[in-house]
Amino acid sequence: MKFLIILLSLVFIDNGCSASKVNQDAIFLEYSMHSRGSYQLITITKKSISVVSKRDENPVVKSCSNSNWNKILKVLKPVDIENLPNLKAPSENRFFDGASIANFKIIYNGDTYKTPSFDHGNPPKEIARLVKEVLSISENIE
Repeated sequence: MKFLIILLSLVFIDNGCSASKVNQDAIFLEYSMHSRGSYQLITITKKSISVVSKRDENPVVKSCSNSNWNKILKVLKPVDIENLPNLKAPSENRFFDGASIANFKIIYNGDTYKTPSFDHGNPPKEIARLVKEVLSISENIE
């Protein structure tokens, strides 16, 4: 009987935390990468994907498809966004021009959660899948 109660509790808790309960229109993702010779700024919302590939350039904007947005939500769900400022970069090549400097930011309902800088191509493991998905989606923008 206890097992059944615990199982039902877990089912109700999981349903209460589903992505459908989240205000998806209030999610804003931003990935930036820069070094002396390169620059990239990617922003993704439920409605659009924007990519700036050079400083002082106009963004290339495309609507965000439902499949891309659902991929983002899937990899965003396990991320503890309140812990983003506490993440540790797995490498420090950006300190000596060995890698571009990258930052990741999530804005949700007006609150901003930003990671410390990390090496482009080597994000903290807690957000690695999310960063990979953001970069993958942005590559299809022309």
